[in-house]
Amino acid sequence: MPDRTATGEEKYRSLIQHLPTALWQVDSRRTGAVMDLIRVEGVRDIAAFLDANPDFVENAKDTVVVSEVNIAAVALFRAKRPNDLIRPVRYLFEADPDLAKRVMVAHYNGERNLIEETRMLAFDGTVIDVRFSVTFPRPPEQLDTTFISIQDISPRLNTERQLRKLQADFARAARIATLGELATSIAHEISQPLTAIVSNGEASLRWLARGDHDCEKVAQLTSKIVTNARRASDIIQRMRGMAAKHELERHPLDLNDAVQEAMMFIGHDVESKTIVLTTAFDAGRPTVVADRVQLQQVVINLLINSVQALVRRGGECGRIEVRTSRDGGGFASISVGDNGPGIAEADLERVFDSFFSTKESGLGVGLAICQTIVAAHGGEIRAANRPQGGAQFVFTVPLADPGLDQAS
Repeated sequence: MPDRTATGEEKYRSLIQHLPTALWQVDSRRTGAVMDLIRVEGVRDIAAFLDANPDFVENAKDTVVVSEVNIAAVALFRAKRPNDLIRPVRYLFEADPDLAKRVMVAHYNGERNLIEETRMLAFDGTVIDVRFSVTFPRPPEQLDTTFISIQDISPRLNTERQLRKLQADFARAARIATLGELATSIAHEISQPLTAIVSNGEASLRWLARGDHDCEKVAQLTSKIVTNARRASDIIQRMRGMAAKHELERHPLDLNDAVQEAMMFIGHDVESKTIVLTTAFDAGRPTVVADRVQLQQVVINLLINSVQALVRRGGECGRIEVRTSRDGGGFASISVGDNGPGIAEADLERVFDSFFSTKESGLGVGLAICQTIVAAHGGEIRAANRPQGGAQFVFTVPLADPGLDQAS
């Protein structure tokens, strides 16, 4: 009779060899026996034990031996032949030495699997981003067989990095477009301190031209020149910050100050269109963890939308209200509401979709960018119609100290 067991094993080995995932079969009986011994000796906290006995981990890297690998494993490690990988497992932990300890802790604690994203060092020196999985045997399974599978996730991580870069470029383009829309307001903001500088400078020259020099008066005028020069410089720095290309940088910041500063960008637009802008800021001055420029981009985009909605509506005096508050759940919220025409019910679910716009000349990227920024901060943004008429947008950002929020 034919040897069906051998034939079955050959089929099994052939299947393993041609799996697309790199696979290692490992014999860890010697280390397992030692771990059983220290368990009998009463060791309960294996992590603390390994911290106190680092040589135990290092020894395991040499006593746990690879017994078999498949074709994908050879390719992943840039090896020439399977036998290059049939040796102690130390080479698996060259790029992440602490991974060996985490594997041993999982095994000792009776876990069935350990799955991590980590890095591996191939034989040609290439560092590979991988998804590392180890499956531990349990009785009555073959206790001499532990399986390790390693999947190359470098392409996925590269794609994610490229996507983040595209999102950052997209957000920057939106900021620059926003600055274009605010050109008149920005020019007005800068012209005020520049006009004051010229006026005070001319007054200083007149005082200096007089026979009886009034040093105190000249000093006052010079102080005003310096103050207005700094104000102009601050405005330019804010513009550069909005247009600059930078990664998300979250830091603790005063929410009220950040929102107040963002409102300065649209000051002239609001005044020239006779819109009343009111604020209701949280008296506790919440400190949030956010990227100042990106948080301000959201506020500015929402304010611009409100101004444009009020202009399209015409008629009665336009009103915009900006509020900051804490929601009691570790987040601060910022709301921008107006008494404009509001949002059509059919559009409420779509306002944050990319390239959706209710404006004839709108690109539909502003609110989509706002949603991306808020989500990157771990918050949420929502749109609604106010009972008294008009639209309201509310978004949240995490507080720097949620404990303070709970205590308040």
